[in-house]
Amino acid sequence: MTVRLTLILVLMVLPGFSTHALAADRCQALIGTCAYYSCVDQERLSCGDKGYAIGYGRRYCEKFSALQFTPSFPGAESAVFPDSGNDWRDSVRTCLQEDMEAFFESDQPKDCSSLRAFAFGSHPRCYTEGPSFCALKPQSVIRIGLTIQGDLLTAESLQQVRDTAQICVAQLEERIDSESNAFVRWNLQQYQGIWRLVSIDPSRLPSLLKPYQLGE
Repeated sequence: MTVRLTLILVLMVLPGFSTHALAADRCQALIGTCAYYSCVDQERLSCGDKGYAIGYGRRYCEKFSALQFTPSFPGAESAVFPDSGNDWRDSVRTCLQEDMEAFFESDQPKDCSSLRAFAFGSHPRCYTEGPSFCALKPQSVIRIGLTIQGDLLTAESLQQVRDTAQICVAQLEERIDSESNAFVRWNLQQYQGIWRLVSIDPSRLPSLLKPYQLGE
């Protein structure tokens, strides 16, 4: 009998031991990797291939992890779009998974529809905290949109695009107010105008970003 198995057996007879806690520890150790979603489905809440963890979380985690984003050029472009797509990708992965941990630690019903609603609700905040979706260059935003285009026009996705756009309008307003360079400020205002339109009609995002399509 291995030392690890002996330790697990000992823990299982201790007062207060929970197999859920053991599964939680295993899944928590995988935060930051796409394997986290498989752990959640296998050990926390099994919703199958069409559930959020496997059908959306792991699927897009793997797709985004394979992407490599080109940084903005130094100078004016990096002043307008300062955040790295690669940093954004890694930050979002961890944020979404940490939020999912919060779901399992909460008193919300632990069923597949509740998990899906909670997870989708966490997307806009995770997209815009830390490296922000709103500060990525448009070519990176287009690559992200093309990666999820199969799901981009679903009701859930359109709502998260609308919510993210509203956050972008507010974040860009703060940057405009504090920007002293007239050229950078003008570009921020133009970009804010795009997100303002998207916040009204999120389905317009692909067409509004089309002029920026080259260059990633």
